Amino acid sequence: MILPDLAKHLFETHDKHSLGAVTSVRCTHADLSAALKPLRDSPLTVTDVGQSIEGRTITSLSFGEGKNRVLIWSQMHGDEPTGTLALLDILYCISKTERKEPWVKELLDTVSVQCVPMLNPDGAEYGQRHTAAHIDPNRDALVFASPEARVLRGLHQQFEPEFALHLHDQELSSVGNSPVPVALALLAPPMDDGNSLTSTRLRAMSVGALVVEALAPFVKDHIATYDDTFEPRAFGDSMQSWGTSTLLIESGHWPDDPAKMLVRKLNFVAILCALYGIGKGEYQSAALEQYTSLKPNGKRMFDVVIRGVVICHPSGWSHRADVGLMVDPPMKPRGPESKLSDVNVAVKEIGDLSTHSGLKVIDASGKQVSTDLVPVDTVIPMSDLMKVLEVPETT
Repeated sequence: MILPDLAKHLFETHDKHSLGAVTSVRCTHADLSAALKPLRDSPLTVTDVGQSIEGRTITSLSFGEGKNRVLIWSQMHGDEPTGTLALLDILYCISKTERKEPWVKELLDTVSVQCVPMLNPDGAEYGQRHTAAHIDPNRDALVFASPEARVLRGLHQQFEPEFALHLHDQELSSVGNSPVPVALALLAPPMDDGNSLTSTRLRAMSVGALVVEALAPFVKDHIATYDDTFEPRAFGDSMQSWGTSTLLIESGHWPDDPAKMLVRKLNFVAILCALYGIGKGEYQSAALEQYTSLKPNGKRMFDVVIRGVVICHPSGWSHRADVGLMVDPPMKPRGPESKLSDVNVAVKEIGDLSTHSGLKVIDASGKQVSTDLVPVDTVIPMSDLMKVLEVPETT
């Protein structure tokens, strides 16, 4: 199967593989363990590879018999579950279809994959980035102080992967300086301060180019690159220096998609197409400029932009302005049915926001809001603001 056809097939059939019971809101270690239980009796190999600081099991799943070895890990940061959800969908897809579909047979014959859906289960339990000991495991690739980092380093040493996919969630960003939200950001991290283009890194960039090609029909202008500042303590940068071509896939955002269901689907397509392209060698012919021409993450997006509201000061001054709001806390997972009126927001900017946009844009032309209600850098219930603006709570 050629890559564009596979991408289209995966995008259209994802829903039948998606585990609806496991969402961004319900993605603790207990939820993951329950979801993995049926897979222990499947053709997949399920192995408990270590424990977190608080004793929660870290599990690895493997599939495929090909010569191209790929390591995938997710939820290294406990509050970043989108990649984990996509991996679950992939694991169920592979276990159900096995070799019944030609593309699955080709995949299993050409790659050997080992994946860790949740590297930081303690962080997932508490909804926090760090481990239970408050260590960022993605700043622990030099001294390996945390057991979570030692598990990942041990897997890398044992498996000796040629490729790796590192799954994260990122903050709300725009594509460069455009008012367009980033759905996914990619990064083939550097291995040194000089940003050297080694053969290892170029292979990772080629896999990134292949991912862009696969996703272009669905989100062509919504893919960016993540910051490529060298960080020697990060696992992506370190693995690149260890000779493993590593690509970070950062889950972004989409309008009216608080639970990131579309972004989850994009991960599903991206990861499987990357694996297929690695196995078949198609990454070698991917147009590298598909990756190198991507714009970097920018800062032209808000969760909510209120357009045209009249800001009124007690002195009598008033003027038409836009209000930019960010959901607070910013990385808290939200369910598919989450409403805008359920969240708190931080007022980030007031004034001319014509160069910016929001995942939600509210036209408040002619509505008046007192400056006392929207002080910058203050967190307020969105429901209070919606009442003043007479915005329906069903928004």
